[in-house]
Formats: sequence, C-alpha cells, structure tokens
Amino acid sequence: MRYAAVVIGPALFTALIAGCGVNHQAMGPTQLRGSYAVVDGEVTDVPNIRMGNPAIVRKVVREGRHDNRVMEHLTTLCEEFGPRLTGSTSCEASARWAADQFRAWGLENVSLHHWGDIAVRFDRGPSHGAVYTPNRDGDLRKSRDLQFSTLSWTRGTDGPARGPVVRMPETADEARSMADDIAGAWVLIPEEHASDRRGIRSVGYLMRERTSLRQEIRNEAGAAQAHADEPDDDAHGGEQTWGDRPEGAHWAGTYLYSGNPINTWLQLSDLDADEITGTLSIPGFHTGPIHDAAHDDGELTFSWKHEMGTSHITLQIDGDTATGQSTSSSGNVYQIELAYSDGTESETSDDEPDAPSVDRELLAAVLAAEPLGFISSSRDADRVWTTRKNGWDEMPLHEYEQDVEVNVIAPDYDYINSRISDGLPFEVEFNLDHTLTAGPIACHNVIAEIPGTVWPDEVVIMSAHLDSWDGPGSQGTIDNGTGTAVMMEAARLLMAAGVRPKRTIRFALWTGEEQGLHGSREYVEDLTDEELEKISAAFVDDGGTNFQGGAPAADFMVPYLAAATAPVNGIFFDQTDYDSAMNDDDETNDAHAGYMNVNIRPTGDKISTHSGSDHASFNREGVPGFFWDEIGRANYRHAWHTQHDRMDQAIPGYLQQSSTNSAVVAYQLADAPSRLPRSQAELDRVMGKSKPAPKPAAAEAPKVDGMKIESID
Repeated sequence: MRYAAVVIGPALFTALIAGCGVNHQAMGPTQLRGSYAVVDGEVTDVPNIRMGNPAIVRKVVREGRHDNRVMEHLTTLCEEFGPRLTGSTSCEASARWAADQFRAWGLENVSLHHWGDIAVRFDRGPSHGAVYTPNRDGDLRKSRDLQFSTLSWTRGTDGPARGPVVRMPETADEARSMADDIAGAWVLIPEEHASDRRGIRSVGYLMRERTSLRQEIRNEAGAAQAHADEPDDDAHGGEQTWGDRPEGAHWAGTYLYSGNPINTWLQLSDLDADEITGTLSIPGFHTGPIHDAAHDDGELTFSWKHEMGTSHITLQIDGDTATGQSTSSSGNVYQIELAYSDGTESETSDDEPDAPSVDRELLAAVLAAEPLGFISSSRDADRVWTTRKNGWDEMPLHEYEQDVEVNVIAPDYDYINSRISDGLPFEVEFNLDHTLTAGPIACHNVIAEIPGTVWPDEVVIMSAHLDSWDGPGSQGTIDNGTGTAVMMEAARLLMAAGVRPKRTIRFALWTGEEQGLHGSREYVEDLTDEELEKISAAFVDDGGTNFQGGAPAADFMVPYLAAATAPVNGIFFDQTDYDSAMNDDDETNDAHAGYMNVNIRPTGDKISTHSGSDHASFNREGVPGFFWDEIGRANYRHAWHTQHDRMDQAIPGYLQQSSTNSAVVAYQLADAPSRLPRSQAELDRVMGKSKPAPKPAAAEAPKVDGMKIESID
C-alpha cells in the first residue's frame, strides 16, 4: 500500500481544527492522523514516496502512544547510575546496562566501541557545602546550605574542610602580613578578578585558567626551592598578562566576548598566496589552524574549528588594521579588532590588547600561606555550571593541581561577602568526595543494530550522547539522559513492532560529547569512505526534554523527511500547550495548538545547522547529520550543565513523542527507495523526474495519488 498524499491543504486544515468553539480533542484531528506533512510551518500533502509498511508504522505509533517506556529508561539511567561523566565509573556501568538492554530487546551486533583512553578516571561522590554561624551559646551551627560546583577532574577535600573566609588580599605584602589569617581559611576571589570575559562559559574558562595558574606558581616555587643556589630573577614578581604573543603571530588584538575584550592572536601567510594558511589563538581557550581562507579586495574570510564548534570569521583589512566579526556555530556574533606589528616594538605597545593581568607575586604569597581553598561566584542568581579542568584527558595523576576552587551561586557568594563586610563570625565547610584513578581509562560508545534485509550495508543512524556533566546535584537528565532514553525506547518500539527494515538501523550512544564530540568524531574517523557513502543520514537527539518538533534540511532532502515524519503528525497532543496557545495573543498558533507536529524546515542548498553536537561529526565528512528542533515549554538553559539537571525537569508526553518519531523516521528512511538524497538530481531520480518511473511489480498495489484515511488506533 502506498503511504502517500491526502489532499488536505492549509486552509482546509485550519478550517477543520481551528473553528470557534470546537473541542480539539474530540473531533477533526482524529481524521487527520498520519495523513499530512508539515513543511516550513505549513500543513501540506505527504510527498508521494514509498517508505515503510503503513501497517507496521501504525503498530509502532500505537506502541509509542499506549505502552511507551521511555520514562522507565530515563529513571534507571538518572536515579540508579546518576550523572555520567566521560570515563567515570557510572558512565561505564550505564553503557554496559544500555548494551544489555539492546541485547534483551533482540538487537544485533551490540558492542562497546572503544574510541580512546583518558589518563585519569574522575568519580564525584556526595558533595556538600554549608555556612556555619554561632548560636546564642557561641556554638557553630549550620545556617545555610550552599549551591556550588567544582571542575571535573580536580582534587577534592580529605573529608569535611571547615574554616573562616578571608577576601583575596590586594598586594603581595598584604598577603604576607595576613599569612596567619589565610592559613586554614577559604579565600574569596573578588568578582572583579573574573570580569574579563562574561557569559555562561566564561565562568568555567576562568576557573580552568586560575586552577592551572595556581599549580604553575606552586611548581615554580618548588623549582626555586630546589635550586636556591641558582635564583631566577624572573621566576616570581610583577604582573604578567595571560597569553604571551605566540611566535610568528604578528596580528594582535581583541575578541569582544559579551562586551569584554580578550586576547586574540593571528598568524597569517601571504594574503596574496594561492592558499592562505594561518593560526588563530585565544590563550586558555583554543589555538588552532584556520581553514578555507579567502582574500578578496581587502576582505579576509576563514573558519576556525575548536572544541565548541566552528567560528566563521570575516575581517576587513585596511593597512595595518583588521576589523570584523566572528559568527559562532550557534549564531552568536562577536566583534574582532586586530592590528599588525612586525614584532620589533615593545610587547606593551599600543598595538597590544588591553589584556587582563594577574599579580603572580600576590598569588604566590597567598598559596605559601596554605589556604583550605578558594571560593568564586557563578554570577547567576540560580545556576552554577560544571565543566572540566585543562588537560583533563592527558594529564597524569601525579601532576594534578592540589588547590580547590569552589564556584557558588551569586546569592551564596553575596551572603558570604556580606558577613565578611559586617565583621560577623562564621565558617564555611565543603566536603568534596572526589576519587581520582590513574589510567589509562578506556572510553566507549554503545552501538546496536537492527540489520537490513535488502541493503544491509546501507545504514540509518539514530543517536544521542550518553555522557553528561556531573556537578553536585545533577543527575544528567536533560543533557542528555532524555536523548539516551529516547533512543533506547525507539529501538524497543521497533523491535516490539517486529520491523524488518530493508536498510540497517543503527543506534549509537556516544560518550565524550561534552568534552568535544570525541566519541562520535573518533567513530566517524574509523569508517571507510565506502561506509560513509552508504550512511543515509545520522540523527541526534540532544535538545533536552522538549519534543522533536522539526529539523532543518537542504531543500532536496525535504520531501524525504516530510514523508518520513508525517505518520506522527496529528497524533501526540499536550493539553497544557493547547491551553497556553489558545489563551495568548498570537492567533497564528491556534491551528496547531497542542499538537506535537514535526516541521521540516528548508534551508537552501545545504543543511543549515550548528556544530555543537554529535551530528556535526557526520556533517564534516559529507554525511547528512540532523539535530532535532526540540519544541515545547521546557527551559533547556535552566538545567543545561547545572545543578538543576534532574528528573523533575523531564516532561513524559514530550519524550513519548520523541521516541515514537525517532522510531518511525528510522524505519521510514530504512525502507525508502534510496538513501536520503545528497543533491537535487538524486531526488529527481527518485521522484521519477529525470526518467520514467519503473512500472510496479504485479504484486504491488497500483499507484494512486491519495490514500484512504485509516485510524491509527
């Protein structure tokens, strides 16, 4: 039976389900289930492309609606295993559990794909922080629990570490005079010391830099002590800017990050050369080569790949100045100003950026007094973010930094700072249960397949990342326990429906995503060119608990994806979303109110997407990679990488739609006439526009322009 078009246009659809006073749950949409596509926000006919068996599709959808177990998987993942930092014990255990589940459901070729090793395993145990103040009898009692995080892959405390809090001194002499007060105390880092870069990511960046700098100073102090008879006048003292000029980098200036300038260096070859090469450096963030550089009439364009994605940079060069902007993978735009110097001028010339500075002598004096650790602010009223230390994957255990820095939410920071200002007695205690295990520690992706029956070497990949950050309080739910549970349930739904796809459906749970897409990137690099060519598409669910509300696609991919997602449209309904849409001032959203439809967004001659998740590993190799548009009422940023990433953030109805849609799309594309088209010419061949369509086999149903509308239940 051809799963084809129903002639229902936008006007008729609106008339059917947006009429005044109509009960949306009781009428028309039940007639439209699985019968329409949504393209660029408009309801449209289903493209006339033969895909999966409609009876099997209905079975998958029925199972997804009435016996969906996505929340069971998510609960086990987040409550039994907890957060799953790459290389941690919980990450490894959850990977083995997921593999066992795939086997139990009947998937084949289940394996743990070894993508690499890291030098040290980090397991974060229960961590607590609190303020203690005196009661009437003068005894200290806990008066305030603190919300905080520390960098992953850092040392913790040896049991509870309690002591007074002192502010960071302003000079080395002041630090030496305060040595007795600093000893055994927590040192509060003033916020102005961390004002050079703002925004969410800057807090972690500065923590990493401070952690490395403290250890560097301790190493210098140890070396100086060991070689006291050969003093190094430059080992200590004075102020030193972060990020000295890299050798050969004659362009120096600033990258305006959220309104604050940070050091930027650019080394370039001859701009008139046939191939322009160079290196861009932002110290403490990334140093790496530029790509696809082109120079035309004073305009230089290039891309710069780093662990957070790819930045696309345009500079207008006018003599010795270069100004322009950098557009990030997520669409954020930052201004860049550079000036050229041949290196003969002083390093403090006007051409140098106004870089932040660190008084190393001051910090050395503070460290010499042996404080308990340091406290900094997250600069947010409700959230604290977790990230990793520098050298997390390669640094051996014996080189780990000894000093602890705890990052607390802004109200907790202000509370501590206020008590210091008022001269009130109090102490702060942190108990940071960090377990560091020397490696090498093997890291794995989880791979499982439903083998194809006709073209088994052609593959549709459905994936999510299993790893998460592990800050105190987090369960790794939204990023990305939800995506993992969705993929696992999609696999179970297909097996429960007894699908026998023509192409192989491969499920992948990546690790190492949070540290730079390591698992998916290494997996893709292990594939041969022939294997890459035979991947139809790779999908990633990594947008939190909202439902799979669409995807961007190159224009020539839209018909396939519109047909593949159509069976889910008009099926899943959310009353809360319906009430919200029908009671706002936007009449344009009334027609679709409450329905979790899947909108395919045409984006021109290529997929317009970001590079911040595992789909980017495939796109870089020419394989269509898709990151689902996740739509709904959940605030992803509230939980993303924070202490709020917990089970109470999950919305079951949304995840049921996502798991069902993933299962349907995987099956539909696996049974499509060809892999997902890579060009308009490929699509034309499939649609029969470049040559006459072959006659159907005698056993097949005749071709028709429409189809009988059947109930999905």
